[in-house]
Amino acid sequence: MRIIKLFIFLFSLNLLAQNGALSNSEKQAFKASVIERSNDIKSFSAEFSQVKHMEMMDGNPESQGKVYYKSPNTLKWEYTRPYDYQLLFKDSKLYIVEEGHLSEVDLSSNKLFDKMGELVAGSVNGKILMADKDFDISYHHAGPHVKALIIPKDQNLRGMFKEIWINFNTEHLIRSVRLIDPSGDYTEISMKNIKINQPIPPSVFQN
Repeated sequence: MRIIKLFIFLFSLNLLAQNGALSNSEKQAFKASVIERSNDIKSFSAEFSQVKHMEMMDGNPESQGKVYYKSPNTLKWEYTRPYDYQLLFKDSKLYIVEEGHLSEVDLSSNKLFDKMGELVAGSVNGKILMADKDFDISYHHAGPHVKALIIPKDQNLRGMFKEIWINFNTEHLIRSVRLIDPSGDYTEISMKNIKINQPIPPSVFQN
């Protein structure tokens, strides 16, 4: 019995080590690695699935699509299922295409949308880890991976996202993002077929 208890105790310690906070030296090394990697990213594309988890709803609505990024700040989210919907961040503007109708938001005159654009782009290319002025960021083990907890300092942005969890793969690239709203409901975005610095047709970023 004592051997079993000892085994359970050691196993629990191992789980804590795999899921606890990174030490200061681990944090600095990981952050430096992600930022170095992000500085090398000139273009990024991936397929994504997005699942909305809502406590008051039966089932979890799922969307699918593709995301494209071109350095320094051009980003497109293209939803293809179950409906066509596009978000294009380009030249300090947000272009939204829904059911064939185009609308435009000037990000330079809308601080909330501007910060949302920085958050979305930074989450894709990893540079959000440099935004200590706008976010409180902590780092945690997730088995063999690392995840970052990001809390907006801006009250308006925090009214939309209470917490953001970014999960990195073993190559220190984004593999999933969880956006938690103040009610506790959350949206999980998972990426696959990630391509780095591969040619992206210019037509992708045309509005």
